[in-house]
Amino acid sequence: MSITNQALRRRGFTLIELLIVIVVIAILALIVIPRVMSAGRKAKESTLKSNLQRMRAAVAQFQADTGVWPNAIGDIVAAANTNPTGTANSAYKGPYLTPNGGVQNTGIPANPFGDPTAAVTTHWTYSNVDGSVISAVSGTTLDGQDYSTL
Repeated sequence: MSITNQALRRRGFTLIELLIVIVVIAILALIVIPRVMSAGRKAKESTLKSNLQRMRAAVAQFQADTGVWPNAIGDIVAAANTNPTGTANSAYKGPYLTPNGGVQNTGIPANPFGDPTAAVTTHWTYSNVDGSVISAVSGTTLDGQDYSTL
């Protein structure tokens, strides 16, 4: 009879074994959950960095071709047969960004931290004095760096 009692007792897990498993799962969850939660922000930061690089390269190409900075950020997506203000038609070789899609279908990439339906000026701040393009959305940084320094 004692053999059957021992066999019955060994079929299940003890309370200690269950508690150890629960603690191990909790520790793993504490490690994984913060990393998963920050993945969305990191994706937006990566998109912001890529969009800034694309826009800055387009503005620099405009300046290299025409010798002047674009008057407005929209000039970098103007069609090739147009004459953006202050440029000679023969020097302008645009558009420097695809003239469709982006913010309100203007061709200007959207700031992932901003409202996708808002105007271009709520996404980007552009200076035609030095050709600088920065994010117009407050609080957008990339890995702790200010977006204007990228």
